[in-house]
Amino acid sequence: MSTYCSFSVSPGKFKGQTGQRNVQHEAQNFNESPVHKSTGQSQQSSASFGKVSSPSLGVYRMEMGQLTLEVSSGDITREASDVIINSSNSNFTLKSGVSKAILDSAGSAVQLECSQIVSSPDYQSSPMILTSAGNLPSRHIMHIVGRNDPAKIKDMVYSVLKTCEENKFNSVAFPALGTGQGGANPSAVADAMVEAVVDFVRKKHPRFVRSVKILIFQTIMMTEFHKSMKRRQGEEVEGKSVFSKIKDTVTSFFTGLMEERPSADGLVLEGEEFESTEFQLCADNKKAVSEAKKRIEQLIVAEQAKRTIADPLISHLSQADVEQLRALQRELTVSIRLDKGLEDQEPSIHLEGLTRDVFTAESAVSNIIRRVERTENLKTKALMLSALVEWQFQHSSGMMVPFDMNTNLTLEEALERKEKVKIKINNETYFAHVLFGKAVSEDGRREVELLRKDLKDDTALPGHWDDMKGDLVKLFPLTAGSKEYSDVETELTKTGLTPNIISIERVQNKTLWQSYQLMKKQLEVKNKHTNNEKLLFHGTGANSIDLINNQGFNRSYAGAHGAMYGNGSYFAVDPAYSAGGYAKPDIRGHKRMYLARVLVGDYTTGRNGMITPPARGSGNAADLYDSVADNTAKPAIFVIFSDIQAYPEYLITFT
Repeated sequence: MSTYCSFSVSPGKFKGQTGQRNVQHEAQNFNESPVHKSTGQSQQSSASFGKVSSPSLGVYRMEMGQLTLEVSSGDITREASDVIINSSNSNFTLKSGVSKAILDSAGSAVQLECSQIVSSPDYQSSPMILTSAGNLPSRHIMHIVGRNDPAKIKDMVYSVLKTCEENKFNSVAFPALGTGQGGANPSAVADAMVEAVVDFVRKKHPRFVRSVKILIFQTIMMTEFHKSMKRRQGEEVEGKSVFSKIKDTVTSFFTGLMEERPSADGLVLEGEEFESTEFQLCADNKKAVSEAKKRIEQLIVAEQAKRTIADPLISHLSQADVEQLRALQRELTVSIRLDKGLEDQEPSIHLEGLTRDVFTAESAVSNIIRRVERTENLKTKALMLSALVEWQFQHSSGMMVPFDMNTNLTLEEALERKEKVKIKINNETYFAHVLFGKAVSEDGRREVELLRKDLKDDTALPGHWDDMKGDLVKLFPLTAGSKEYSDVETELTKTGLTPNIISIERVQNKTLWQSYQLMKKQLEVKNKHTNNEKLLFHGTGANSIDLINNQGFNRSYAGAHGAMYGNGSYFAVDPAYSAGGYAKPDIRGHKRMYLARVLVGDYTTGRNGMITPPARGSGNAADLYDSVADNTAKPAIFVIFSDIQAYPEYLITFT
């Protein structure tokens, strides 16, 4: 009697994965996709590192796939790369050696920017921070915590290059790390830095970073870097075997892909490699083997679960949130994939794996989103307050320096409670005694003057508002037939819309109104004209009403209606547009739409992916347009990117 045998292979220890048939099918699809990692690998598999050339005196250059490594003698403060690296201390305040030269040349604004970042309450200790470049010709400065151990130098260079790739920077320039006051061996540092670039090219297959420069201040060290580069010439760019590349392709399907905002192409989570499980099936006939194989596949499928979490707040995930999702993916062997959504779709996270693991991951993802929601709400509250009150501290130079928005909110809330509060000034802990206008260092040796500047003194409330009786937010229904009611009705029906109006309510939000009026005055000064405000419409669902009434048009929820012209809050000129697809009916069929005051200011054409308006082109990168539109000649849609740039004046309920 013959014995029939069959083999079935399941990746991942049979944990949260599908059977062999699905593996073969999905792996084929993965390889066909032009945007996945496997395509980039196959393109580079036959390439090798080029020879070290010397195009000019004191310059050594080497092609590594599509990336060029260049070592030269020179002054990093004159380098015009996208990013230059400043090796500093843990507080990013080091002023000696190359770091002193960089900070002195960049100017005091960069030093203040570093101080504000590390003193912010939500700052978590980090090995690197990114600031503007101040007076330097580069675009940014990446300040890193200096190392003198070659192994740690290698890790740091690799991390910097990864961050540059994630931020779509094309060029980066390093000094020779650890060789100044760090006292590291120049030969070991050269090997560490060159090795880090090699690893980056092999593992990350960079699409954006094209130029890596190492600028040597002490020309005597050039020889060590030249030797290290020469040892690499001729090596294969792709260091993995064909089997390894196939394994990565299949594995990366199971561990999923993740994109991080605001990058259009996003950050790809690397697939974890899991041990395979093999089943050998033997029986006295082929049918029995087929039935057993089918039953195993059914069991695998039965243990699988899929979940999709859709929420506009997903677009606000931070780097730390992405790292948490990466760890979750490894821990549970669950595929986690981010879908940013197209136009009218919300961004979503897709989970797939073993049922119990998917449920655990779903709970963890929901907790992350809720934390993001709390953070975004706090940002909105801090932003609104910053237009009304500005807390300042006296710098050692005698100049009064504004606190960041979060500390500003912390101090104002402490004043309301009449309590002292712990804050950071120049990354040092102080106790702020807000009632006495001073802050005392934790050790009691230093005292800093605090100043509260009221920005709202001349911002009066509208004369036609009703008495709010101490409430901060209140809605007042308008009487049908009154002039105010008729004015709103005229705006609503002027383009031919004939809704059945159920109610029109005036939204009275004292803080939001004052913030809006202050921004209006700022735009009038900035733009040198008063034609900055428009009455526009915004349709929404019943579940967003309380949020808008209390916090305004929060950009965290802007993705719900699409982002064709940018990731902001959308408003329509024609009420029929808002009443159509965006004013969602409740269970009674009632729809809701706001007639809002919107500060469109000077605007330009928007595009998908924008998170701020573009620069005006005046030569000042900080001089941005105030909003964007679908068409500047005859705009029908406006998009704003600041939560205090619109005021929800009237809530219209209709059918």
